[in-house]
Amino acid sequence: MATGRAVDGLVTPPSGLSPAARAALGLLAVTVLGVGLAFAAVILQRPVPGTARGLYWLALGVGLATAVFGMSRLSLLAPDEERDRGSAALMGVLQRYAPVATVPFVLLLAWEGLVVGFRVPPGIFPSVAGIGQALVRTWPVLMADAYLTFVREVLFGFALGLVLGFVTGTAIAFSAFMRRGFLPLATAFGAVPIVGLAPVLGRALGVDWESKAAVGVIVTFFPVVLNTVQGLISVEPLKLELLRSYAARPLQGFLALRLPNALPYVFTSLKVAIVLTVVSVIVAEFLIPGPPNGLGQRISLSAHRGQFDVVFAAIFVSSVLSMLLYWALQLLERWLLAWHPSARGG
Repeated sequence: MATGRAVDGLVTPPSGLSPAARAALGLLAVTVLGVGLAFAAVILQRPVPGTARGLYWLALGVGLATAVFGMSRLSLLAPDEERDRGSAALMGVLQRYAPVATVPFVLLLAWEGLVVGFRVPPGIFPSVAGIGQALVRTWPVLMADAYLTFVREVLFGFALGLVLGFVTGTAIAFSAFMRRGFLPLATAFGAVPIVGLAPVLGRALGVDWESKAAVGVIVTFFPVVLNTVQGLISVEPLKLELLRSYAARPLQGFLALRLPNALPYVFTSLKVAIVLTVVSVIVAEFLIPGPPNGLGQRISLSAHRGQFDVVFAAIFVSSVLSMLLYWALQLLERWLLAWHPSARGG
């Protein structure tokens, strides 16, 4: 850290920010100005009839390019931690959070600018503002659909698939016969496309939420089985010999060695399975005709009616809830696997 300068035998602290921090704040201001220019162009063009003129496209393009340039340069700046730790901390905050906030906003602004500039009809491709209005207008309906899709179908199927997959994977890991006989079948059956499986489940279990939850069970079950087996059998032989030398019972060896070794594998499969489960359940709502409830049915019915603003609003709700589930799994993994080297390294 800088020691400052000597004045009359005294050392005074350094004043102001470091050059890198001042450059970062300047680039942030450039980014804000670019976004503001593009946003103002869209707002001013909205009430103007007809396709936009060249000045609008120039203002929109310059604004977006300026924002992208400013954020790109900001991300490449290197802080000088030895000279000024406070300025380095400020730059760290800017480089961590500014791109996360800027990139989605720039993409949405480009989307809105193109729709407004070309006067695309809402029945062909909606604007961001139109999607926001549809989201507010249909909020109660979308929340009821989200409850059915995510709570009764996705979460129920995911939890049941996790339990069944872990129990089955544990049984396979301790049986050489099942590893040779069942594991190849599990790998093959896990590759069956849900497009062909969903109608069969709809005929067998009915067209209500149970058949969609069964899709979630199947999609979760096989990744959990495969990763559980891999985690339980890939323990170091020396550690097993050490436990046997202490006369540890099989259950003690499982809880002390095999289960902790398998947890990272299981969480890897769960983070993959939760995304696949959401997609598969929504696809199953498309393929299994039933009551007009659920986000998949809402997307399908709204698309048939030409209400594409409602379609994108439902997709937005589904995407946000999917990200929340994924982040919840990440937090649970960090909490349960705080002892793991990957967690300590992160």
